[in-house]
Amino acid sequence: MLSRHVVVVENEPLMRDLIGKTLEASGFRVTTAANAADAKRVHKAVDPDAVVIDIELGPGPDGFDLAAALVAESPELAVVFLTNLPDPRLAGKSSKNVPKNAAYLRKSNLVDTSELVAALNAVLKSEGATGFRHDLDSQRPLAKLSGKQLEVLKLISDGLSNQQIADARQTSVRAVEGMVSRIFEALNINVQDEGNSRVDAVKKYFLATRPGE
Repeated sequence: MLSRHVVVVENEPLMRDLIGKTLEASGFRVTTAANAADAKRVHKAVDPDAVVIDIELGPGPDGFDLAAALVAESPELAVVFLTNLPDPRLAGKSSKNVPKNAAYLRKSNLVDTSELVAALNAVLKSEGATGFRHDLDSQRPLAKLSGKQLEVLKLISDGLSNQQIADARQTSVRAVEGMVSRIFEALNINVQDEGNSRVDAVKKYFLATRPGE
């Protein structure tokens, strides 16, 4: 039986090497790519059965953009997203950007590598992938926030003041203040001390999107 060929797209060299070796140990043929441009070249060269894609790939197209381009070219391509992001909204996207029968795994949620292998096998068979959708977990970090609230929280984490956020979003400072208060309440943060509240909110944001850093 011929082994199935997987392209691993990951911009962090150590993680890319770890994923590649894990899949090779499980019987897959593996080719790696560091970014979207590399991945597109590799895809044309090896015509893989599946791709394992990080969403955050540095400058250029993100993992969703890459997956959409590859699936448009090869509709039968199996896709596993392997990312730090709790859900697509943290990348400015939505669940609609996850292709049908694709898996979405959060790196920090994996107890061991067997779940990655199981998810890959599921998407290759086009069955059971819904069991590997961490982005649909109601208990995922920041799940209580709306898309707009996530956008504002990101701006807070970037160090912007309420006035700067209002300017960026072309709205009033009062509207931003109300949005920020609702964000704090959703995150169970004390809204009385805004200075410390902003620090706590930023901590929660980075714990959700950059676990282990």
